[in-house]
Amino acid sequence: MPNEKILIVDDDPDVLNAAKECLAKAGCHVMTAVDGSAARQIAKDERPDVIILDVDMPVTGGHEICKTLKNDNILKNIPVIFVHEQPSSEDKVAGFEVGAHDYIAKPFDHDELAARVAAAARIKHAHDRLRQRNTKLETLAKHVRAAVQHYEQPRPLGSGVGLEAEPVSGSDGKGMVRLTRRELEILQLLARGLSNEVISRQLYISPTTTRNHIQNILGKLGVHSKLEAVAYAVRAGYVDFVG
Repeated sequence: MPNEKILIVDDDPDVLNAAKECLAKAGCHVMTAVDGSAARQIAKDERPDVIILDVDMPVTGGHEICKTLKNDNILKNIPVIFVHEQPSSEDKVAGFEVGAHDYIAKPFDHDELAARVAAAARIKHAHDRLRQRNTKLETLAKHVRAAVQHYEQPRPLGSGVGLEAEPVSGSDGKGMVRLTRRELEILQLLARGLSNEVISRQLYISPTTTRNHIQNILGKLGVHSKLEAVAYAVRAGYVDFVG
């Protein structure tokens, strides 16, 4: 858990210092706040990995602070761990309903606190990576759909290879595009949004070999970019693409 940024929100200085000391020993960068207004501002400025929030805060209670955080598109994915003195089942349910990730009772065990924070941080990082990949896939899907629409437009005779060409079948039929097994594998990986470097590692071939295969694919399909090749392959049925 080293270098994780943790925000602790509690109006009790003893609890605040104890939690700060515990997590600092675990290698975390710890920030503190004693009220909801300061907590929101620090969260926006620092984007912590985990927020530890006392339920029984003065002025603005922990539940209200948590709801405010979860209603903010920038902060809503930060896991919140509620700290509560002897919480009942009803208390925990109420906390989870406003968006809490976890609960820990006061007085807390230092090892348990560190373990719960580490678990919350791991989950956040996993979700962050998944969102980043989904964003990349959504962007690729948008470009592929645009390219497919472009190739679906009527094209004058003699304009080159069109999407009416038949999928790879291994025969010598007129108008068919013939790709080798390796070229088809690479085309399928390109449709998944993988880079040349990742494709090289997955297929255990050199980057130069990968580039050469891609150039061959572009030439055979009569296109000028990897994106156009993927659009062609999706439209012609060479590969599946979930967009």
